[in-house]
Amino acid sequence: MAIDRASPDDMMALASDRGAVVPLQIGVLLQLDPEHGVAASRMLDVLGRRAAAVPRLRQLLAPTPVGCGRPIWVEDRDFTPGRHLDTLAVRPFEPRVGDHAAPEDPCLDALAALVLDRLPRDRPPWRARVLLDPSGAAVAVAVVLHHVLADGVGGLALLAALLDPTPSAAGRPSGRGEEVGADRPTPRALARDAWSERRRAVAALPAFLVRLRRGARELGLGTPHRVPPTSLLAPTGARRRVDVVDVPLAAVVEAGRRDGATVNDEVLVAVAGALGRLLASRGESLDQLVVSVPVSGRPAGRGGELGNAVGVLPVRIRLDGDRRSRLADVRAQRRRLPAGAGRGSSVRLMSPVFRALASVGLFQLFIGHQRLVHTFETNVRGPSGPLSLAGATVRRAVPVAVNPGNVTVSFDVLSAAGRLVVSIVSDPDRVPDHEVLRSALRDELTRESPLGSCHGNGAAPAG
Repeated sequence: MAIDRASPDDMMALASDRGAVVPLQIGVLLQLDPEHGVAASRMLDVLGRRAAAVPRLRQLLAPTPVGCGRPIWVEDRDFTPGRHLDTLAVRPFEPRVGDHAAPEDPCLDALAALVLDRLPRDRPPWRARVLLDPSGAAVAVAVVLHHVLADGVGGLALLAALLDPTPSAAGRPSGRGEEVGADRPTPRALARDAWSERRRAVAALPAFLVRLRRGARELGLGTPHRVPPTSLLAPTGARRRVDVVDVPLAAVVEAGRRDGATVNDEVLVAVAGALGRLLASRGESLDQLVVSVPVSGRPAGRGGELGNAVGVLPVRIRLDGDRRSRLADVRAQRRRLPAGAGRGSSVRLMSPVFRALASVGLFQLFIGHQRLVHTFETNVRGPSGPLSLAGATVRRAVPVAVNPGNVTVSFDVLSAAGRLVVSIVSDPDRVPDHEVLRSALRDELTRESPLGSCHGNGAAPAG
């Protein structure tokens, strides 16, 4: 019988969630074309059948006896799709007062509330909610999963399994998360497998040390990291607000081509510029911002694998100088990343440290007072072609990740179906001036290039 364990990277995700005010969960909102009018019953049926066809979505993480290694993924004997699916009626869009105010989007509010609702540990860690208009037709679907189930890239593969099949969509989730036996392994089998894994780890020690060196380079160790005090870093509570800026992807790609930059380079500089303008409106000034950017450690062609395989690249972005020089600085820092299998090695350094802090109850204290980064930005590239669900066109996919600790605002980016969607996730008590930030980011993404029009929608705080 195959034994499917949580990886060391997955264990870091679990450690990061221990004692957190907000759960370490990620989600996506699929906003549908209202003209299709898919009935709630049909949408629930489609989602249920497709979810049941993905082995990992039928599995839960079970602890093992002492000495038997890390937790294992096992079949949930009580699994039914209905335990993970529900519906919620949402009100129509409401106009808001102000020249640059975005319309109030109740779907974003519903997504924030679902992501903040901690998933139970006694069942597969995911949930989907169909949002309905007053007539009972589906207008959006919110999907949420715990970070231990998948990182952003793996989550995209799970999402593709729920969407209608398309040639450009990611493949079926593969690798870890395939079928496992209905019978759970015995303690004897678990102990034998754990000792075999430990022997393999000893044999792989030289390669592990190489990855540690690569991870240190990825993290930029050896240079000062402590950032000065700022209102961007403050204790956060249990609520989050989601604001969205949505621009045409092709225009951002063209801007990057002219600048010799990637789409993520362009977004990083835009995020830093927007935060600089937010700080200026508060009467604060910084020379630079440090943005934590995840780096996928998956080899090419294995984006469908589940679990976590991601490192961190801290990027320092100057707030002075012209845009091209700041983009050049970002490109120079990306050169710290090794090519091929060495990418994402920094998790090998962070995982044991984070897990050790969590084991003695100090991890939340650490991230609640850290002065290493100002914000997080995660960028995932989705399918380029049109998306649909139960025959309804997906007009926009909005990603959301919730970060515990003292980072008051973070940014989640998803490019899919020709749109670049940036979600601004903030603590509404710490960022009451969120409209200033949303407007600044919209302006930064359209500055110095003919990016065309864009629009942003804001959701009321959930909690």
